[in-house]
Amino acid sequence: MISLSVVTRKPIYRILLIFIIVPLILVAIVVFRQSNTQIFPYIQVVDGTTEQTNNNNNSNEYFPRIHQPLSSSILRGIIIFYPHDQEISFASELLWLYRSWIEMMKNESSSWRTDLIIYTGNFTSHLQQLGCIYNHIRIDKYESPQCRVFPYQRIRSRDIRNINKIDDNIYQQIDIDRSILLKTHLQTYEYIDSINIIAECYQSFAMYDYILRTDIDVFLTPYFGHFIPYNDIFLVGRGSYSTAFNTGRLRRIAHHMNWLYANITNIGSTWYGPPLVA
Repeated sequence: MISLSVVTRKPIYRILLIFIIVPLILVAIVVFRQSNTQIFPYIQVVDGTTEQTNNNNNSNEYFPRIHQPLSSSILRGIIIFYPHDQEISFASELLWLYRSWIEMMKNESSSWRTDLIIYTGNFTSHLQQLGCIYNHIRIDKYESPQCRVFPYQRIRSRDIRNINKIDDNIYQQIDIDRSILLKTHLQTYEYIDSINIIAECYQSFAMYDYILRTDIDVFLTPYFGHFIPYNDIFLVGRGSYSTAFNTGRLRRIAHHMNWLYANITNIGSTWYGPPLVA
């Protein structure tokens, strides 16, 4: 039997040892990655009855995967819009989300960082009491997790004539033509700002590996402390916003305008993925 000292002394044995050990390490990584990847079946509601999609064809469509990565450093941002002028209605919802964020981080890796990012029209005393910092983006991956508040001008309150005179909204990029369209057609939609923050405030969350855009009236589970989208896919919640008539109409309009029709409907209000994809 060849002793370990002989193996380490002779170059040929060192090479053989490398060829044996390296494949074993690669196999271990693959096995670990697969064991930490979960596939969640697509659930739909049909006529009030919950149904699970049949996956006999082994298709991964509607089967999002999330996993706990091997990477030692992950930056995440939880993004919400907070209507400061309706604080009496939404303060309690924010407190529940804030508390679940604190509890969730107890299950995170010590090298992960997840910030709570709030866009609002006023840095209220309520937000200050939570220990949030104002108008400061994350500098690096070593900063402690923070509640960060950024100024945001709502669609309905925009004065198109003075839109370039916003001094402290350095991380909100407002396009005048787009603002005119939004204010003309969507200012009465109460939740437009919770979606618009993604379009106009990219500079404030571009440094994160993943962002979770969601509503205030949610809470984070402990499992969120472990998981990110598999292979950087974009995960969305499931809603019930469309009908067969509207879906067919949109398909027909896309065809007439020579647009690509994605055939993706009922996208929920929670989005999870890389900032560039969002």
